[in-house]
Amino acid sequence: MVSKVQSSPAIATRTTGRSNSALFTRREWLYVGVFILFILMLTALPYVFAYRSAPPDRQFMGIMVNIPDHFQYLSWMREAQTRVLVPNQMTPEDSMPLLFNFLWWTLGRIEALTGLDYATLYQITRLLAGGFVMAATYFFCGVVFRNRTKRWIAFLIGSLGGGLGWIWVIEKYLTGNEIPLDKSFTLFTSEPNTFFNVLAFPHFSIAAGLIAVVFGLVLLGQRSQNLRYAWLAAAVSLLLSVQHAYDMFIIYPVIGLFALFVWMRDRRFPLYLFKLGVIVVLVSMWPALQAFLITTVDPVMRGVLAQFDNAGAFTPAPYYLPFLMGLSWLLAIWALDIRTPLKDRDDTHLFVVAWFLAHFVLVYLPMDFQIHMLSGWQIVAGVLATIGLYTRVLPLLRRFFKNRSQTQLIRISASVLLLAIIPVNLYLFAWRFIDLRRAEAPFYMPTDTIAAYDYLETQVQSDDVVLSSLTVGQFVPALTGARAYLAHWAQTLDFFTKRDNVAAFFGTELTDAQREAILQEFGVDYIIYTPEEQALGDFNLDDAPYLEAVFNSGDATVYAVTLDTVALAASD
Repeated sequence: MVSKVQSSPAIATRTTGRSNSALFTRREWLYVGVFILFILMLTALPYVFAYRSAPPDRQFMGIMVNIPDHFQYLSWMREAQTRVLVPNQMTPEDSMPLLFNFLWWTLGRIEALTGLDYATLYQITRLLAGGFVMAATYFFCGVVFRNRTKRWIAFLIGSLGGGLGWIWVIEKYLTGNEIPLDKSFTLFTSEPNTFFNVLAFPHFSIAAGLIAVVFGLVLLGQRSQNLRYAWLAAAVSLLLSVQHAYDMFIIYPVIGLFALFVWMRDRRFPLYLFKLGVIVVLVSMWPALQAFLITTVDPVMRGVLAQFDNAGAFTPAPYYLPFLMGLSWLLAIWALDIRTPLKDRDDTHLFVVAWFLAHFVLVYLPMDFQIHMLSGWQIVAGVLATIGLYTRVLPLLRRFFKNRSQTQLIRISASVLLLAIIPVNLYLFAWRFIDLRRAEAPFYMPTDTIAAYDYLETQVQSDDVVLSSLTVGQFVPALTGARAYLAHWAQTLDFFTKRDNVAAFFGTELTDAQREAILQEFGVDYIIYTPEEQALGDFNLDDAPYLEAVFNSGDATVYAVTLDTVALAASD
């Protein structure tokens, strides 16, 4: 099928009908590479600050956003050093080793081969993933736009843009009130924010980059009608599926909606897109199917899935979407021009519209992980916003600035837009330094507590259970290899009960028999006692006959649970 040529001036300038020249030049990629290198160096600064400013008695843990989830992944990475399928070590229950995530499995194998620690591997991964998502964003923009100015505008919007959540920060300082949870999601949600992902979420960077590559290949395939692109798109989709199976909920519907639009426009079944869709689904569906099946086979995984709403992390309400996605997203909506009939839209424009519109449904699917469906939306919003600059903003500017050339007006309007969409990322970037300057848990942990982790790593087996506060426990699986009694809001089964049990254990209300029952229920082998646990209550662990201090370093003590020994002595 040959792409139609756009005839309406309200649509973007023509993006099809290309010559046989290469899509990109080496010089072009050189400039892109320089920009990417600058962003990567910029995002490294908070980490340099964190390591260099760490107090002598504290250690920076290598992660500066979302410790619980990252150390869940690092636990998978540790287990993957010796396994293909890994168990859930964030809960004391025995779980079947069923989970496979290609990213963390790969990093686990690299860790085993090289001896690099998790913090070093995380930084390497963050930098590579950040470079990849920005390169993939430029690739998609280049597939859409032949004009390099348009490519760069769309690329910069997609890479640097953020929402309007900074408004809530101003409101906070003016009123003295904390930002409510529903508003905070418009500020701290990372999935649709490329810069934030480059700063702190490498797995989301990789996912968004793979989505952009898949959709770029789909467009190239539709233009050429060559199934080679279908197989390439399928291979990249498979790579995405083995890392983020839920992102198939983005890939499949967007391809399907695009095919529907083409069918409606041409009044002819889009055979190529049908073949492409079948190939992509058949190649990439298996990891997603495996992820679904393990939730039916393993009761631990069923329980984990049932607890995903513990985080309360859902897509913000529709009236908050403009605050989450920002001015470029609003300009993208303005650029849609729903009055233009399908017959006047070429394949490229139909695809961009299909991708953009699909998210309005995907982000509100009745699933606990609906917020992840925001991934990649910023990339296509940047493309549509660029179209809006040329088709909406430029005609208005020409009326008021008749003596200015089109090039000048575009540069001015694009610069103003970029300045308007980066404040939230400037805030997120600056706040890292403010947050890290406090040198507080969980981003910094006392060296005494680190010594306790190091001791346990030499003593525990993978099925041993360690009890501690949540702050300390979330590091236990990744740093020691043992199971944690309490570690994660979703991965720890019956999270709230275990959280209450831990608080009660270190308090003074329980009897020794009640504490023994807590320890016996899941066979707790060790207890870590630090100032974090001391803050939960005044129970003196040294007075318990069923606990034996086996390690001490300053404020951190490790106790071995000796219930069997006590019971044997009592029977004698």
